[in-house]
Amino acid sequence: MPYKPLSLAFAVATILGTTLPQSVFADEAIDCGDEQRCLEHLIVTGDVMRQPVHLVSDPKQNRLPLPAYDGSGFLRSIPGFNITRKGGSGGDPTFRGQGGSRLSIVDDGQHVYGACGGRMDPPTNYIYPEAYDQITVIKGPQTVKYGPVGTAGTILFEKDRHRFSEADIEGRASATAGSFERRDSIIELTGGDKNYYVDFDMNQSSSDHYQDGNGNKVQSSYDRKSSNIALGWTPSERTVLELAYGESSGSAEYADRLNKARQIDNRDVSLLLQHDFDSTWLKSMEAQAFSNKNDHIMDRFDEGVNAGSNVRRMTQGGHLWFELTPLDPLELTLGVDYMASEHDGRSIAAGDNGLDDLLQKPFKEDMRYYNYGVFAESVYRIDNSSLHGGLRYDQWNTELLIAQQGERDDSLFSGYLRYEYVIDGHQYYAGVGTAKRMPDYWEFMKSSVGNSAQKAFELAPETTNQLDIGWIYQGPIETSVSLFYGQIDDYILIDATGPASVARNIDATLYGGEASVDYALNEQWSAQLTLSYTRGENDTDNVALGQISPLEARLTVNYQWQNWTMAAQWRGVAAQERYTLGQGNIVGQDLGESRGFGTLALNASWSYSKALSVIIGVENLFDVTYAEHVSKAGSGNDLPGSEAMFRVNEPGRNLWAKLNYRF
Repeated sequence: MPYKPLSLAFAVATILGTTLPQSVFADEAIDCGDEQRCLEHLIVTGDVMRQPVHLVSDPKQNRLPLPAYDGSGFLRSIPGFNITRKGGSGGDPTFRGQGGSRLSIVDDGQHVYGACGGRMDPPTNYIYPEAYDQITVIKGPQTVKYGPVGTAGTILFEKDRHRFSEADIEGRASATAGSFERRDSIIELTGGDKNYYVDFDMNQSSSDHYQDGNGNKVQSSYDRKSSNIALGWTPSERTVLELAYGESSGSAEYADRLNKARQIDNRDVSLLLQHDFDSTWLKSMEAQAFSNKNDHIMDRFDEGVNAGSNVRRMTQGGHLWFELTPLDPLELTLGVDYMASEHDGRSIAAGDNGLDDLLQKPFKEDMRYYNYGVFAESVYRIDNSSLHGGLRYDQWNTELLIAQQGERDDSLFSGYLRYEYVIDGHQYYAGVGTAKRMPDYWEFMKSSVGNSAQKAFELAPETTNQLDIGWIYQGPIETSVSLFYGQIDDYILIDATGPASVARNIDATLYGGEASVDYALNEQWSAQLTLSYTRGENDTDNVALGQISPLEARLTVNYQWQNWTMAAQWRGVAAQERYTLGQGNIVGQDLGESRGFGTLALNASWSYSKALSVIIGVENLFDVTYAEHVSKAGSGNDLPGSEAMFRVNEPGRNLWAKLNYRF
């Protein structure tokens, strides 16, 4: 079995953590000096914005709450994000009340969309955050660089390219164990010399069904394994050529549906070239080509029910970027990109019986996308001011191969302009952006208004016009405020109030924002408070916009002494009384009002050395029973002795421990 070394490493690490002599607890505080690795032994309890519209996070650092096994779980710790709970995996992230393709998820340069028509495998499901070096959130339509614009925001999961001046090898490993049989582990190795490098990681994560605060079992088990390898050639200090391959496989059960995910597989390959020029005006270029394939089987065969399907999504693409400095104060990025995506599937039919018959069926293609984009993005700096802007043109060709069938071409423009001013530790900014978004696969596949036998292929592209303003202060009390106001023409609403779930265009308004305060009381104690709020209006129907999470606050208190750090985080969420029954997005629709709740999480970490640390924690200390407003209905929760839930409840009290080791 290829993943046995991970299980062995976990067992050895657990034994090591429980047999260290008590005397080591009296060691002096670790003197890290200038070594940046010591930052890993701090606890991150809330990532906040420290540059305009950008939030940058290190996913390898210890953090509270429980370290996430997928991308959506990681984003949940960032103010403004929430997750649609379906079970233990497959959560869909939303930011400021917007999810699906309104969030552009970029996986180290690739766009991975998922295959399941019921969103069992959103793009973040294929991402193990700790395997990445940096995660960046760009709020609102304030970039045009990374392919089709995310109208709500762009999220970059990024990996470093490595250079070695001499032959060397380094690595890290971590293992996590928690309640409900939660087990995570990862090994990373990087080695090379001045001409070559290899970067390898292998990880696994699994959990049994969890229990909510009432002790009710929630159908939520999952098991996932993935590995990635990158081979790099560095013929000079200015050039990197990298070939990377990754694969993952998994299975999962969900509380919101009866179908199980028997298979959630992904394969991807990419080729990357980066080169820095010795020129006063041409700084660098980057070219990347990628291909990925998702293969997903969902069924009820294990229950004796002859129901199942197998769907796939194949996506290829690439980009070419040039960074220029035609004038001293001007930085300019020019680029082109391309993407093609095809979706097909096969299903069990009358007379078929079980998995073997399903796997003998031919695949039938139902939709194709082709996208060509060209953009320019620039920064103009004068003294304490800077002007940021971008313009993008996208050409789309879309083919519907089922139902009424058809083909359409769409030309879309997006752009933004943002002014930033910095003085005495204060940063002020104001930006306007407009972004046009094509309907995605899941929106097109809904029924057409007025004809349930047809698909919603007549949907108009969605246009977001948004104002973003903010203030950041980095001083004795670090403060950030990020506010937005957006008007969305032809917002694509999923309406399940009739006999069929339809997709239709409406006009909508969204506004709100996030705020944070960080205060260091002294060398040992610090505190952080974050707030996030979004209000949405369906202007066409004159009702509340569906699937908008309520006001949320997080208060964190941190303590650091010598080799120890401790933290407590209280999360309070208000009741949501603004809803519209049956309306929402491709992930879910409003089920009704939701109750407010508050939970408390605690953790503590101890560093034995600069290489070894352990962290323990407890989530939902008081075993509260609660559900997020945007969680799915729990009608598929059919475990023996369990109960169906109005919404899928969150986990109850959850104990966990994590061991980190660097070498």
